[in-house]
Amino acid sequence: MTSSHQHMKIQFKRTLAVCSFVIAISPGVFSQQSGEQNGISLRDLGSFRPTGKNWVIASNATADPSINGDMKAVPGEGALVNLVAAGGENMNLLTRDEFGDAQLELDFMMAKGSNSGVYLQGRYEVQLFDSWTLPRVGFSDCGGIYQRWDDARGKDNEGYEGSAPLQNASRAPGLWQHLKIIFRAPRFDDKGVKIGNARFDEVYLNGSLVQSGIRLTGPTRAAFFKEESAKGPLMLQGDHGNVAFRNIRFSTPVSIAQNMGTDDPILLDATGKPYLLRSYLMYGDKKLTHVISYGHPNKVNYSYDLKQGALFQIWRGDYLNVTEMWHERGEPQLAKPRGSLIVLNDAPAIAVLPEPGSNWPDSIAFDDFRNQGYTLDVDRTPNFQYSYKGINVSDKISGTDVQGIKRELTVKDPIGNLYCRVATGKMITPSGKNMYVVGDRDYYIRLDDRYKPVIRTTATGKELLVPIDKSTATLSYSIIF
Repeated sequence: MTSSHQHMKIQFKRTLAVCSFVIAISPGVFSQQSGEQNGISLRDLGSFRPTGKNWVIASNATADPSINGDMKAVPGEGALVNLVAAGGENMNLLTRDEFGDAQLELDFMMAKGSNSGVYLQGRYEVQLFDSWTLPRVGFSDCGGIYQRWDDARGKDNEGYEGSAPLQNASRAPGLWQHLKIIFRAPRFDDKGVKIGNARFDEVYLNGSLVQSGIRLTGPTRAAFFKEESAKGPLMLQGDHGNVAFRNIRFSTPVSIAQNMGTDDPILLDATGKPYLLRSYLMYGDKKLTHVISYGHPNKVNYSYDLKQGALFQIWRGDYLNVTEMWHERGEPQLAKPRGSLIVLNDAPAIAVLPEPGSNWPDSIAFDDFRNQGYTLDVDRTPNFQYSYKGINVSDKISGTDVQGIKRELTVKDPIGNLYCRVATGKMITPSGKNMYVVGDRDYYIRLDDRYKPVIRTTATGKELLVPIDKSTATLSYSIIF
């Protein structure tokens, strides 16, 4: 791997869409009718073979993204936490049951700098690693298919095969991430002779396709079994670093390869300098008509609703699929993010609340909002400008920080009872100095210590508000993900 940034000019890339196909489920304990799922119980370790003391059942896990290896188990049940002990007997974890073809989904959390892996049939590894913010990724990074190993190949040639992720869709340590694997077991004839290789048909990391059609000629390095078989257990690597798992589910493996809308999709990337594109864009079932999407070469991107002053989605990875805008007649005129997406809220960022307990408005009245366009600084960072109830607002949002989005909101002559809503989520919890973790450990908010934030309860969860007055007329915070 290298830490140097790619230096390329902006270009439109046309690639072939991945073809969809259906895999026949092979006999095994996880075989089910299409659409059914079989979850592994995490009330205790009864679904697994005896293992080391490094594996514990918990309700959740926490990890400080600034401390190497930090991870703590929260008492309860429903999650599986691996806590590596120095000098201890740190063992891998294998299920009692075995499977052939399978679609596996699970959530995982990495400690900073941590290393683990998910081995299908105890043989074929999808790598888990703290690859957050790396500009380039290889087979040993998160979402990679680990290489095979053979000492007989000679020094410096022992490792071979392996597959790097198509893009880096990793999130920060201490956040829950999602892995989806569509796996096809090796095939054998009636004499036990292998007639077909194992294959990762598709692997998705945080909703982004990172592997497609990867054949394996044999077990990857550090496999539990050296020989191949039609069935085998799931193995979770526990001897390398602290990691947590939950929501482990198997189902019928049916391909869901992302359809770009044409055999010749139009893919837009920001390489060399930031790119801004105006388009329509879907927010749930609502079509937003005045959107600007910002893409940065470091793969930190966002979309902004010009009619609300709302930063409503962020993502890490590739920029936009613009096929529906620029192919033939350009219908339905939609741009689509291509990376690991986090949906925020499309409500206005600032509001006047008559009472401290007043509900946050879903929208701004037409007469109260006037869009005044935007300017670009020397780094092509947009500064969106609008007026709200006669107050002039500047909203500068940057993706230059590889850790996430930085927002600087300036209000000229603020009035009473004016607030900025920084975040909404099922939960909002303090997480270290000036840090908050939002939702189900979805992302972090970092605030300056001069602000006096308020966490309040709503009908749907929590809100993080900051009062705006003359002392906080310029409010800056970061969204780390």
